[in-house]
Amino acid sequence: MRFEGKVALVTGGSSGIGAETCVRFAEEGAQVAVVASSSLDRAQATVDRCGGNAKPFACDVGDVAQVDKLVADVMARFGRIDVLVNAAGVFYPTRIGETDESMFDEMCDANLKGCFFMCNAVAQQMIPSGGGKIVNLGSAAGTAGRSNYIVYSAVKAGVINMTRSLAAALAPHDINVNCLAPGNTATPMNENVRTEAEYAEIYETIKEKTLSNRPFADPREMAGTILFLCSDDARAAHGAMLLMDEGVSAGY
Repeated sequence: MRFEGKVALVTGGSSGIGAETCVRFAEEGAQVAVVASSSLDRAQATVDRCGGNAKPFACDVGDVAQVDKLVADVMARFGRIDVLVNAAGVFYPTRIGETDESMFDEMCDANLKGCFFMCNAVAQQMIPSGGGKIVNLGSAAGTAGRSNYIVYSAVKAGVINMTRSLAAALAPHDINVNCLAPGNTATPMNENVRTEAEYAEIYETIKEKTLSNRPFADPREMAGTILFLCSDDARAAHGAMLLMDEGVSAGY
């Protein structure tokens, strides 16, 4: 198993891509710190799926004090962190005339600020131990404009470029930092921001744009890609942005 003896810390571990990533790591031998945003109960369902290879933690990644405590708690429990996956985030429309300051701040805190300070705290544990792997979740929305998701698109673009800067800073310490940029994926976060009618409409719209004729990717496939980026097979990848959008960006 590729991750036998490794410890993986995964934020956003209560659902979607984060949860599937936790399960995949556990299946491949890793000990997993499953982090939910608000309560241990939310993380426990994923822990149960991981069997005996996981422990639940709660952390609002937009709160730096909570981030520092989380990393200290994970170190106290496992003694090391070999892998960090930043999958925590929020997603909802942020249109002109409909977005207030609290929405802007929440979007930045959860998706960008939290990602940086998780990397900052974990890297300081990885450096003395000889290295590690970090994967940040960007988004296809961070590679082009989105008129209905203006702030989300902006912060995910920030995650993508921040990944490159972190890679340059941490490569001398044998830490690989890379980014997965998913397109539309069948996750609760994606489904919950739309009504059933809106979801049906966007399903057909996106389906027409994909090369695969499959409008929503499976989160378990995204998790598999994350595990590749965290494996020794991706040692040459530093600052890479892997776009998984069913071919929407490739053209037609």
